[in-house]
Amino acid sequence: MQSSLTLSSSVENAAVGDPNNHLPRDDESRHREETTRVLIADPDSTVRKILRHVFDRLEWNAIEAKDGEEAIERASQRPAPHAILLDLKLSKIDGYEVCKQLKNNIQTQLIPIVALTTVESTEEKLRAVELGVDEFISKPINQAELHVRLRSLMRIHRLNQELIGAESVAMGLAMAMASKDGYANSHIERVANWAVMFGESLGLDAAELKIIKYGAILHNVGKISIPDQVLENTSALSPREKALFQQHPRVGYEICSPLKPLQPVLPIIRHHKEHWDGTGYPDGLCGNDIPLGAQIVGIVDVYSALTSDRPYRRAIPSEQAIESLRRRADEGWHSPQLVDVFIQCVEKHGHKPSRPDDTSVPETATTNSADSE
Repeated sequence: MQSSLTLSSSVENAAVGDPNNHLPRDDESRHREETTRVLIADPDSTVRKILRHVFDRLEWNAIEAKDGEEAIERASQRPAPHAILLDLKLSKIDGYEVCKQLKNNIQTQLIPIVALTTVESTEEKLRAVELGVDEFISKPINQAELHVRLRSLMRIHRLNQELIGAESVAMGLAMAMASKDGYANSHIERVANWAVMFGESLGLDAAELKIIKYGAILHNVGKISIPDQVLENTSALSPREKALFQQHPRVGYEICSPLKPLQPVLPIIRHHKEHWDGTGYPDGLCGNDIPLGAQIVGIVDVYSALTSDRPYRRAIPSEQAIESLRRRADEGWHSPQLVDVFIQCVEKHGHKPSRPDDTSVPETATTNSADSE
């Protein structure tokens, strides 16, 4: 049978033997984890053999599947492949259905899929894209093109994995901080949702909204370093306590700085306590020198703190929280224009006060000293 894959004359046959077969067990496991793994799902054994030889030359590990059932089974094994080469005309389960199942499985949905195809129909290609195919390589295969596209896709896959890891760490830190600060875990979601809705009102795009979301989730993570007695203090903070509290944006910034995927969020974490008139902290920024994301989260932070129950006080109604924001804008703490936009956002989406019948609670009785800093 003639193969639909062409080989250049520089590519040799498969190497004999496995140079890694004498590795100690721990080193062997680590080697398996670090070696690039590509699943080749193609009904043509010659295609699989030639691709395996190509990947041997690159010191990549080739995993083979001759039909759709084997493709799904091998894609789900651990360690997972870094990329999948998928012929759309597999037997038992065709490539379209294989792609659909893999992309609907949380364990395999991020693995890049390259369709190996002779399909020229735009309609069929669109169907494959809708099901989750990331790239197409036409047969006969150009090895240089295959190599470049696989490296590009695997780089994106690696970044996605790093992002997921960073997001998991971020959520863990945020939930730990919410518990320490006397908030329910639902508070994190509420702050993030308000920040995103606020950003949408300002016309931010999807990428900017994602940064806003994680900035809102993580903005207070630096409070993990503040003693409980300071966070729970309902009287005026001493100069030492105030100085300690005001370190939390800087501490949060330092905690999250090593996480590369969180770099875009760092300005929000560091500057959400800056004031429009320059009297905030930690860097005394003023006006539009304060990053927009930090201003958004700073406003949402105040509103959410006032309208949330805490162990030492009860939430105040939304109307009182809005009046408090207006006063803060008049006093130079926030941009009056942004506060107006946020208030319109609250009025548009509605906010049911935590205790709708408790409208007589005076604001001074419900505010923690740390909340107002």
